[in-house]
Amino acid sequence: MIFKELNTKRITQALLRYLAEIVIIFVGITCSFLFDQWREEKREKKELIELSKSLLSDIEALKGKLQGDLYGSNLWINQLDSLRKQRAIHKFSDRQLLWFYEAISGQVIFLFDPYSPTYMSALAKGSANELPEDIRNPLYKLYRIQLPFFQLLYEQQQENITNFRNTTVTLMNSDLYNNQDADFKPDMQVLANEVLRPVYGNFINQVITTEKSVYKLNEESFKTLLALESSLKEYVAKNEE
Repeated sequence: MIFKELNTKRITQALLRYLAEIVIIFVGITCSFLFDQWREEKREKKELIELSKSLLSDIEALKGKLQGDLYGSNLWINQLDSLRKQRAIHKFSDRQLLWFYEAISGQVIFLFDPYSPTYMSALAKGSANELPEDIRNPLYKLYRIQLPFFQLLYEQQQENITNFRNTTVTLMNSDLYNNQDADFKPDMQVLANEVLRPVYGNFINQVITTEKSVYKLNEESFKTLLALESSLKEYVAKNEE
């Protein structure tokens, strides 16, 4: 009887010891897992903060570019509208004509690059999808919809001007210059007569229409940009330690 009680006690002690070891191992593994999870979340959080700061840098540069392009679009619209009015009264200023000739003769190049290395890299790695929805959605709208369309309009404008230059302006270049002009400037009277042709009126209207679309999209993109900038700054301030 005593022997049986001793065996029972030993078995109970052994079971308790094994149970304690299991509990200790379980708690240790759980704590290790939670610590690794905490460390991983902290690392991901830090990466997202750095990503947000990089996006803010891109946005700052893009703001300057859009503002400059907005000024350029407004200048073109005003210049061409003024030229359209001068066509109506058959009276041109040399300054207006010279600007127009420089614009259509290939001396002005339209360039716009919507590519953001930061955003495209974040998309490839999947980190862009970890950003909050109020940041993720405007990012997609800006870099995948608005800016590519903005670039498309720029390319269309350049294509229209190039096509007009090659099919219309180039044909009259031989008669456009005054050989006695050392600066090789176009003969303003010849140019004025040329601009009065209906084909020039149609071209001017076409360029103005496209440029107004560029201007409108620029304004819309800038609004998206400002809202995105505000959200990114708020996110960084809220999460940065």
